Amino acid sequence: MEQSTIAAIATAPGESGIGIVRMSGPQALTTLRRVFRDNRGRKRERFTARHLYLGYIVDEKEQMLDQVLVSYMPGPTSYTGEDIVEVNSHGGALILREILSLLLRQPEVRLAEPGEFTQRAFLNGKLDLMQAEAVIDLIQAKSKTALQQAGRLLRGELSQRVLGIREQIVELLATAAASIDFPEHDIPEITSQRMLEGIGKALQAMEVLLSTSFAGRVLREGLQVAIVGRPNVGKSSLLNALVGKERAIVTDIAGTTRDVIEEYFSISGIPIRLLDTAGMRETEDPVERIGVALAEQTMRDADLVLVVIDQSQPLQEEDGATLDVVAGQRRFIVLNKSDLPSGLTAEDRDKLATEQVFQVSAVTLEGLDELRSAMADLVVQGVLQPESPFVANARQEQLLREAASSLQAARETVAAGWPLDMVQVDLQAAADRLGEMVGLKASADLAREIFSRFCIGK
Repeated sequence: MEQSTIAAIATAPGESGIGIVRMSGPQALTTLRRVFRDNRGRKRERFTARHLYLGYIVDEKEQMLDQVLVSYMPGPTSYTGEDIVEVNSHGGALILREILSLLLRQPEVRLAEPGEFTQRAFLNGKLDLMQAEAVIDLIQAKSKTALQQAGRLLRGELSQRVLGIREQIVELLATAAASIDFPEHDIPEITSQRMLEGIGKALQAMEVLLSTSFAGRVLREGLQVAIVGRPNVGKSSLLNALVGKERAIVTDIAGTTRDVIEEYFSISGIPIRLLDTAGMRETEDPVERIGVALAEQTMRDADLVLVVIDQSQPLQEEDGATLDVVAGQRRFIVLNKSDLPSGLTAEDRDKLATEQVFQVSAVTLEGLDELRSAMADLVVQGVLQPESPFVANARQEQLLREAASSLQAARETVAAGWPLDMVQVDLQAAADRLGEMVGLKASADLAREIFSRFCIGK
């Protein structure tokens, strides 16, 4: 690993009471001695670990830049595993840039790349790769629930589960190797049964983790919910009612909504990205046709589709066409205008009997609490247990699926009675994929890609 000393501003841009400039590397303490003076204007040679020292940062001409508090955290018991120095100055953007510029003029110091402090923590064994990814999730959390889950990942709860499954597979590899190396001690039927039981147990544990991947993505990015339906069924009114403000224009004129209107709100600590779309209908208006095409794409990409139907009228042909478009997707049927007499026929109700239906009124707000609760339950109930870690991103999910696929292939090979050395190939592939999840075999390119998403200074 490179032995340079890096520096960066570690606090967010803008004015604040306090700002932090951070250094990490073998020359961090030497650089601090060069630029720091105590309250009497003297150089300080000795710094006790994890103590704060009041004094001044001075430039090459001994001109004071700012009064500061500095601290020293020696490696390997630091965030990066290296010597770390932090300068706590006043939080003006200019003074922070001046202090950083002074540090970068020192021959042993260079500017940190995005995420390089956390990358060094990973390379020095202070964090595994999933814990490092949890750092960015912690910073970018959109809700309290997402914050709590990112904290669990940072503590290594998911890493421990993944490594536990990997250990089961390693034990199976050892069993296969022993059977191959010492065939005279092997009873094939017992060995095969033991392998099948072990593979099944590991697969079951993987399936539990994979079941959390949807919830993990939603808590990190928000549940994307598309509101669809024919014109004038109350889609925009429903959006306004759910978010509690007049966000979308509501008129009696069909085709008012031409573009996709986006709004965020939170339900039970879960961020919801609500998308109001153009009314679904055949139209000759070229602008409205673009809006309908956008609506179709939005509903295909959505995690959940709210199909809004005007229950004061019988089902229309356009209602059926909308239901056909979203067939096979997660969807709720929202029977709007429940404050008006129902116009649905018995046949209409039979068609909706197998759906998850909510009676609401965007005017009186009747039924909205039940709809909100169901949207929250989609993520929480039966998918994510509050005290369980989740698969946090697409990289982790893909590797877990590949590991599960290799295990399934191993099970089929054992069941077919093929030699155990063929089983070893699939078992080793599964163990390797799980190792990649935590970073046991992370490539330099993968590490750069992950840490490039971090801000400079973290």
